[in-house]
Amino acid sequence: MRDDAPFGVVVNPRSAFGRGARVAGRVLAEFAAAGVPAIEISGADAADCQAKVRAACRNGLRGLVLVGGDGLIGLVLQVAEARALPIGVVPAGSGNDFARQFALAHSPEAAVLRVLAAEAAPLAVDLGVVERPGAAEHWFAGGLSIGLDAAINRRANAIRLPLGPFRYHLALIVEILTLKHRRFSVRIGSSDRSFTGVLATVMNTRAIGGGIRLAPGASVHDGKLDLVEVTYGTKLRLLSVLGLLARARHEHLPEVTITRAERIRIDAGDEVAYSDGERVGTGPFEVRVAPGALRFLA
Repeated sequence: MRDDAPFGVVVNPRSAFGRGARVAGRVLAEFAAAGVPAIEISGADAADCQAKVRAACRNGLRGLVLVGGDGLIGLVLQVAEARALPIGVVPAGSGNDFARQFALAHSPEAAVLRVLAAEAAPLAVDLGVVERPGAAEHWFAGGLSIGLDAAINRRANAIRLPLGPFRYHLALIVEILTLKHRRFSVRIGSSDRSFTGVLATVMNTRAIGGGIRLAPGASVHDGKLDLVEVTYGTKLRLLSVLGLLARARHEHLPEVTITRAERIRIDAGDEVAYSDGERVGTGPFEVRVAPGALRFLA
């Protein structure tokens, strides 16, 4: 790519109730101050944003900088032309779980400096890929939520108040009060099993839902995904399990299984999955890791 090619600064103007747009202006100013060309890319909705990202990539960019949260990352990852470029992130969303994996700076000044410093040697970061019958491949950076955590995500998205990660905490309380069990069928390699539980979630990063470390040992550099399963019990016992889970003290509980694998199949009936904060749809889900698929500017 030409040295004079610009960075594309992708922004969700509605991210964190307008914070994304404000931060993007400062990011563009920092690039200008560093003498590095940059253009803003935004859209009226998700499809429009993806179309504009695709067009800008084809016109020639040296990389992308995403100003927003996990939802914006998931949106851009569906664009093949974007995945071919190095990508940086300036966290400006509600959850920012992917950014948390790398302890990314929220300051636009520090974030732009880090992006520019990493341009010569981007990190090779794993991504997840979901295949479903009759649907296009879906790429994710953080995790694929199926069960309780997906329900929390759906409820949090419906809360239209500027509460940041507290939206997820509020949604968690409501979902626990109406807790239901689900039936999951899982295949890893030649091993099949079924269980009744509350979630079967595939993690690439450690945290989900605004900092809940569902997979405390997950790495984005090991070529593996972490499947976290929580089986069902009495409501009182599950409250204890979920309390320990929220504090990342759940790994050795008998109700919790964490399995590391390259490919996982999950069937959860009509349960709707979410990834990177956004709706994916119903399964069955064939989930695989794409080792080092993202050149990450961090």
